[in-house]
Amino acid sequence: MLNFDRYHATMGNFSLTDHAKLPSGKLLADELATFYVTQRKLKFAPCVGHDRLKAALREPELDIPHLDFLKRDKADLSVLADKLTSASKHGFEIRTVKPGTIVFAGEPIADITGPFWFTQMQEVKFEHAFDEPMTVAHRALKIRMAAGDRHVSSFSLRRDGSAERSLEVNKYAYIGGFDDTSFMEAAYQLGINPVGTIAHYYIQAFQEFMLAINPEKDSRGRRKHFEQIAFERWLNANPNGTTLLIDALLLKLGIIHAIRAAKSSDTRRKALKFIRIDSGDLPKNTLWIRQMLDANDMKDVGIMVTSDLDDQKIREIIQKCCDVNGFGVGTKLIAEVDSVAGVIFKMCRIGKQATMKLSETPGKETLPGATQVWRFVDKEGFCVKDVITMDMEIPQKEGYSQVFALLRPFFGRNNPDPQIPNIHDQRSFVLLQMRHFRDIENY
Repeated sequence: MLNFDRYHATMGNFSLTDHAKLPSGKLLADELATFYVTQRKLKFAPCVGHDRLKAALREPELDIPHLDFLKRDKADLSVLADKLTSASKHGFEIRTVKPGTIVFAGEPIADITGPFWFTQMQEVKFEHAFDEPMTVAHRALKIRMAAGDRHVSSFSLRRDGSAERSLEVNKYAYIGGFDDTSFMEAAYQLGINPVGTIAHYYIQAFQEFMLAINPEKDSRGRRKHFEQIAFERWLNANPNGTTLLIDALLLKLGIIHAIRAAKSSDTRRKALKFIRIDSGDLPKNTLWIRQMLDANDMKDVGIMVTSDLDDQKIREIIQKCCDVNGFGVGTKLIAEVDSVAGVIFKMCRIGKQATMKLSETPGKETLPGATQVWRFVDKEGFCVKDVITMDMEIPQKEGYSQVFALLRPFFGRNNPDPQIPNIHDQRSFVLLQMRHFRDIENY
């Protein structure tokens, strides 16, 4: 696959010709270059996407039609096409941080060193590998932080654009701290718990009971509302536990009908585990619904809240009504986001010379030279600072209990098949790290 921009192709082709001969007599193509990778826009995020990077780097060599396409290019990319037939023989080395490592904006999260012609063509692979995964994991982690120990479920399938993309979104949301997913294929492939019960239209489908000649009646002889009947039938079908969505009509009617349905028999009462709220003033509605449940001796019934939630809305709900048991997050996970990670790939060394890009736009300048990121840990076990140094520098501990390097070998001649931790181990690693930051927002 031609997974690179045309400028990668034209520069790679040029570097392989005599026009690119250096004063040393070497071709620019053969000069060792180092490119580093970072993200600019997220204050902090779990570094995830290593599985994508591994897959991209191991893609098959180009076939004849693709090579012919390069040769027919108006710039005549024949030299590059010929070189790409043996690309796998050209060594390169990649370092990354461990999958799931919490990293901060501007810190190198990976680098690649190899022949200039080949190394510079890997830019898109790195950006595609890390950009969306880190964005999703960041948002998931922010939501996890806001929710505390309350349950968080991914309801993003309908907003992710495709089933294939949703599988990826759910994977990185889980690593970032989500508990489960409504997407059945993701639950199957990823080995996580599937959740979800009914939609609003399930209630609407029972409207025929409004016109019944012999209506169903409750124990007091009152005609049952069709919503109550829908709830009762659902509780009957799910005696081991289920959730009722109560705002298909009016929220106040929904909670009344849910309570009546649950209290109409012991079996139905045991089946009702959660009430789900999906509309309106969520903090206010959560509070009075909690009061309604408690007043009807249903303190064991939890409340699940959905409806375009993000970390700020979740914090607001918890502040006004602490008795919330879980949240379902969909649209705000990736479909509507303020900022993506903004992963960049920039050259920092050519040959033995450090190099950097300057910019009149603050924040767009780059780091010079191959670098390392060191994390400092105090005597209480808390991470207190990260320091970026040149690669050959080793900082002093200076009274800290531990100082360790984040960038480590990942992929290359000495490790052609890197082993990546499974998503459950990555998730555990993310949540473990969070306990070692006193205030990650102001790290």
